[in-house]
Formats: sequence, C-alpha cells, structure tokens
Amino acid sequence: IEASAGTGETWTVATLYLRLILEHGEAVDDAGDAAGFARALTPPEILVMTFTKAATRELSERIRDRLLQAMRCFRGQAAVPADDRVLAALLASFPDGQVREAAAWRLATAAEGMDDAAVYTLDAWVQRMLREHAFDSGSLFDEEVQPDEAGMLAEATRDYWRQQVYPLDASALAGVLDVWADPVALAKDVLRLKRYVDGRAPDRRSLADVWAAEAAGRLAALAGLKEGWSERVGVMREWVEGHLASRQVFNGVVLKRPVIAKWLDEITRWAGAADTSDLKLSDAAIHRLSPAGLREALKEGVALDIPGQFDALRATVDALGNFGPPGPALRRHAAVHVAARLRELKRRAGAYGFDDMLDRLEAALAGPGGDRLRERIVAQYPVSLIDEFQDTSPVQYRIFDRLYRIADNDRATALLLIGDPKQAIYSFRGADIQSYLKARASTADRHYLLTTNHRSSAPLVAVVNRLFEAAETRAAGAFRFASGAMSGDDGPLPFVPVDARGRTDAYCDADGPIAALTVCHDAELLGKRDLQRRFAANCAEHIASALDDANTGFVDPSTGFVRLRPADITVLVRDRFEGAAIRRALQWRHIASVYLSDQDSVFHSPEADDLRHWLQAVADPMNGRLARIAYATRMVDLPLADLALPVHDDGMFERRTDDLKRLNDEWRRLGILAMLRRTLHLLDLPARWLRMPDGERRLTNVLHLAELLQQAGARLDGEQALIRWLEDEIGKPPSQADEEIVRLESDADLVRVVTIHKAKGLEYPVVYLPFACSHREKKWEDDAVVALAGEHGERTLSFDVGADEKARAELETQQEDVRLLYVALTRARHALWLGVALGVLALERAASRRR
Repeated sequence: IEASAGTGETWTVATLYLRLILEHGEAVDDAGDAAGFARALTPPEILVMTFTKAATRELSERIRDRLLQAMRCFRGQAAVPADDRVLAALLASFPDGQVREAAAWRLATAAEGMDDAAVYTLDAWVQRMLREHAFDSGSLFDEEVQPDEAGMLAEATRDYWRQQVYPLDASALAGVLDVWADPVALAKDVLRLKRYVDGRAPDRRSLADVWAAEAAGRLAALAGLKEGWSERVGVMREWVEGHLASRQVFNGVVLKRPVIAKWLDEITRWAGAADTSDLKLSDAAIHRLSPAGLREALKEGVALDIPGQFDALRATVDALGNFGPPGPALRRHAAVHVAARLRELKRRAGAYGFDDMLDRLEAALAGPGGDRLRERIVAQYPVSLIDEFQDTSPVQYRIFDRLYRIADNDRATALLLIGDPKQAIYSFRGADIQSYLKARASTADRHYLLTTNHRSSAPLVAVVNRLFEAAETRAAGAFRFASGAMSGDDGPLPFVPVDARGRTDAYCDADGPIAALTVCHDAELLGKRDLQRRFAANCAEHIASALDDANTGFVDPSTGFVRLRPADITVLVRDRFEGAAIRRALQWRHIASVYLSDQDSVFHSPEADDLRHWLQAVADPMNGRLARIAYATRMVDLPLADLALPVHDDGMFERRTDDLKRLNDEWRRLGILAMLRRTLHLLDLPARWLRMPDGERRLTNVLHLAELLQQAGARLDGEQALIRWLEDEIGKPPSQADEEIVRLESDADLVRVVTIHKAKGLEYPVVYLPFACSHREKKWEDDAVVALAGEHGERTLSFDVGADEKARAELETQQEDVRLLYVALTRARHALWLGVALGVLALERAASRRR
C-alpha cells in the first residue's frame, strides 16, 4: 500500500485492523479472486509494527479509538461521520439485528483486549521471537540486549591493536600508521565497515602477513611499471637536448632546458629506486612532456615527429594513479577480525545488540529448524501490518519474506506493507530504499495507492504536485530513479499526484488568503556562509512581520479568526549549523525559539565537556588546577574579574575550595544527581542562564546529563569511574539512542526550529524552509569506501572507488536529498516559505562547466 505525505497511513492501518477484527470482505470479489481474510482475528493474532516507540503508542491508541468508534456506530450509540465512507460501507455490509450485534460485540472485545495487542517496534518484536522460540532460534534465556555496543567495540579494537599491530616491524608499522593513526581511528573506521563484513569468518593470516603480501605485490607491479624506463629516459633526454641545441625547433621560453632536465632526472630517480617511491612530477610537467605539450612548445610553422616514449609517460602516470596503497586489504582484515572479536565478547557477556537480533532470527529461519520456526511464528501471527515500510533494512525485509513468502501470495496468511518511498530518508540508521523497491517488484499487481491528502490545504497540495510533476517530466524522473515521463515506463519510484481533501480553515492577512507558496530568491553569487546568513535574516524578518501583524492568522467558519502565534511557525533545517544560524537571526529580532533534532547527542553538547571538568574538580577538591579549570568553564560562566579574584585573594580561593569539599561530601552521601542540583543552586546558575538567549538549552542539557549520570552511577563504583564513563561517552560517535538525544528545552509558545528528519511524520500550520537549496557535498577522501546496490538491490562494499563508483554514490546522495526536500515540502497545512539561492545554482553550473 503506497502512501504519499498526509494521505493517512495510520488511519489506513487502523481501518485494516478493524476489517480483520470483523472478518470483513466477500469470500470472492467480482473478478473471482478472494477479497477478504479467511476468518475473524483477535488483537494478539494481528502483528502491527513500526519503527519507534512513540509510533507504536500512537498506533495502539488510534486502533483502539477506531474500534470503539465503530462499536458505537454498530450499536446505534453514535452516527457515522459524514466523511467516513469506509465506516459507512462497513456498517451497511452487516445487516441490522443479530449479525450487527455480534459484530459490535467483537469490536468491543477487541477494544478491551488492546492491552494484549501485538503492536511492537520491529526490534522489540524480534527480541520477543528469540525469547519465545528460544529452542528453535538457538537463543539463550539469560541474554541481555545491549543497545549501545560502543564500549565492547572499543575493547575489541584495542585487542586487535595489541595482537596485530604491536608485533609489526618498523616498515610495516609505518604503513599501518598511515592507515590508522591510533586505535581510536581504527575504531571509527571499523564502525563504518562492520555492517558490510559482519558474519564473515576471519582468515588465518595476521596483519603482518597481509602487509607483506600486499607490499610484495606492490613491489612486483611497480617493478613492471619501471621496467625499461631508464632506457626510455635516455632516448627522451637525447632527443630534447638535440632539438633545444639547434634553437630552431622549440620556443626557449616555453620549454626551458634546466626545467626539462630536472623533470627527466626525476623520472630517472624513480625508475632506479628500489622502494615504492612515487613519481614526483606535477600535472604541468606531465603535460609538457606529452606529445601535445611538446607540440605547443614548437615554434610557429615547425612540424616534428615525437618519439613514442613521451606518449608512454602519460600511460605510466595513469597506471600509477590507479596503483593504490595496501590500505584496503588492511582495512578489510581489521574490520573482519574486530567484528569477530566483538561477537566473541558479546557471547561471553551474554549480551547482543539490535543488529545481532535480526541476524540471529534470519539465520534461524534459514537454518535446519527454519521451517518449524516459520510455521510457529506464522501460526501465532497469520497477519502482519508493517507501517513506515520504506524505513526497512535489507535484513528486516528478508526476515518477513522468509516468514510470509511474498512471491507465493498464500491466502492463509497476509503481509500488508504500508509506506511512502518518497520519504525514505533514514539511510544513516541502516534503512535502505532498495528493500522497499525489492518488495515493490515482488508484489507486482498487488499495489494500492493512497491518493487523497488529508493534511494540507488544496492550494498547497496543488503547489507541491506542480513542483514534482514538472520534475517528473525529466528523463531521470522527480526522484532520479529513471521513472520520469520520458523514460517510457512506470519506473521503480514514480511521482503520483494526490488529490486534496481540503481544509475548512484558511491562513489569511488583511488582504485575504495568503499564498500557499512564497519563494524568496537571491541571484547574487555569494559563498555558502554568506548565503546562509542572508537567508536566515530574510526568513527571520518575514516571521517577525507575520507575528507583528495583528491581521495575520487563521479563519475558520466555526471558530472565527485566531491570530498567528509563534508556536504555529516551524522552521525546517538540515542540521544544527543551519538551526544555529536561524536561531541567531530570530534572537536578534527578539523572537524566542526552540530547537529539536533526532540526531544530536547530549554527550556532544558543550555542557557535557564543561560538566566533565566540574566533576573532576568536585572529585578532587584540593587540586587547585582542577578547581580553576572548573570555575573557568562556560557552564559556570563567571566574569573575568571574578575569575581573577582568587589569584590575589586567598580567602576567596579557600571559600571556593570549601564549596567543592561540601559538594564532594554530598556526592558521596546522596549521589551525583543531588550534588549537581546543589551545584545549580549554589552558583545560582538557573537564574543567570535563563536571562541568556540559550539559557533554557543549557539548563535542559545539564539536567539531562545529570539523570544519565545518576543512572550510570548506580552500576559504577566511585567518582573516578563515573568521570571515566562520561569521558568515554563524550568520545564515542553518536549512537542515536533515544535516551541520549537532546530534549526539547521548552513547550512554551515559541517558534520551532526542527530538523527535517525529526519533522518526518509531523505537520505544522506554517513552514519555513530558508535553506531549500541545501544539500550534502560528497567529500571523497583517500580512505573512501562505498556500498553500492547491485542489480538485485544487495549492497557490496567497494574499496576501489573509481569515477563510476563515485558517480553512483553521488547519485544516491542526490536521490536522498530530493526525498528530504519532499518531506520538508509536505509538512505544512497552509503555507510554505522557501529560500532559494540562485547564486548557488549558478556557481555549481559554472564549476561543472570548468570541470
């Protein structure tokens, strides 16, 4: 069931659930095909899944409300809403009397049993299956889920470093350190690669063996390239010097004898070197020593045959350019070995992560007892509904394909996949649109579309339709999957325009309804930072004007006019840098705002680092250096005069030290949470912070960190252990764990600044997108790897990143950028304001022409 933004995915899930409870649907439809499920089901038999805990709670409540609404209508206690044609058709299909009463009883029973309903996040359901079917899945009963495996990964990395890197000789060590400077760099690299090598058995070679084999192969290949070049250089030198001596052939200004001699000496050095030294010639030198470059240096009217040795130089240089370092082999060895060591550490600790759960269930279904396990799970859940299916990972899709055998289309089971591929924006979490496209291909002729937008006003729906319809006429289609009108077929991801249900209220000012779309464009060629500041200012100015206008607001026939409030306005951004830019612009205009993201970890906030210094000082109150650092942090935020006072006033320093001693005592007696709350009041921090523009953000982060520290303190022994835990958390890459994500600092009437990822699934009255042209610039490094989808959607890891691989990877990035734009443009109910930097487009086109 393919949705579009605002077309009612959750309502559809609840309605399908209602039909399954009622056993609704004729046994055979007009075409002679079965149209309903074989029997009535109960809530524990209908598996409903989505990807977040908040979404499961919302789904449960929506399903319960839908069941209760239908039950009241079936009992005649309430009339069917005029716009609910589905419920009206359901009611009409059950004759009045005993049949309808029985249906109402089933609905009431199902609503009462929703506490036992099978509504889960996918991770929670997989964990449940492994425990309930422990014998068939080979799981232990006492294992624990470890959502964040960063600590174990760091341990596995250190083990690898000790076992594999320490024994290396000087030459091999120097090469390895060129790949990873230290174990921290190795851990970051393994984290990027682990997803693609997990499960592979490590080879028996050591890192030293891999280095030796790669170095030997490199030397042999390099020797082949160098062969014959000493003789070629001699020929080249003799030919050039002979023609330069005559002074009748070459322009002496363009082709200078000392420069040519220097270049040829470098080729001679490289050809005679026994090591793997690179050929150190500039692009200008290589061009001048090519036949084309030499012809450019000829005097006017001179024609000359150029020896083939000069042409061979370009081919050799190109071959050297493709002659990569041993890095890929070393990285692959490390990733496989560290992943294997991590699995061993988890096994010994009786712990596993969410990815491990998926792998285990898939392995169990593919194993010797897989058929029996499948039969038991399918008997338990004959029908499954998966909401937000576009966020599925490849292994998740394979599990459901094994369970419900999508291609078989078995009438004894049902798998209902509901999603919108145009909103697949979570690749950084492991979701892969290729899984959706694979399911789409497997269910050909079994597709249904939700084509009515219930969220936005009719003019706004028309605007978004127009934008993407225009893009769809291009050969690549709107979403760059070759699905456009010019491609000649439907394609894997077409844009289908939607109808609008419309809204009763309207967004107006003194002149009448406000346009659904306002575009602010700037054609001046400016740098990225200057454009960001300019559009942040333009956006903030437009918001200020709208809020200052008493005639701007919403008109509804039933409630009348309601003036626009700050909470009605949402600014969508890509990241915290764009968020900071727009919030600064709003602050300068005295407009309060709140920032919300689903990617920023509280451990990476400035408050986390300041809190680390404060805890170090409290844990060792007699250490004067630590005390001075703690009081100088941004968190304490003392004026310079107060910071300098203890240097000259011993009494002031002693009083501060006494405060730290009392806090240390409180930490030992009552715990870190009580100590940090005492710190806030002792230094009068809340009162001082709340007078600052970002004060609420500071206070929220400190209280959030205090809670996390209190939880960690319950399982750690001593102050220093807790400080080390905080240091480790600060140094880890973001995990996107729910408990770490920064919290909303206020629910007051403020302008919201929200990342597009966080806004997915939500709606707002008025939306501003000041950086609509924002996109991710793909930066290629020497250690770049890509995981590209093959013909059947499966991704393979490639260390050999050539021009074709880069082009495909950049195309995938652009595809997701367009999907992000679609999500942003479909959040508003009434109006959109876009900032379009035409200067950025012009600069990019000019750069493309230069390339």
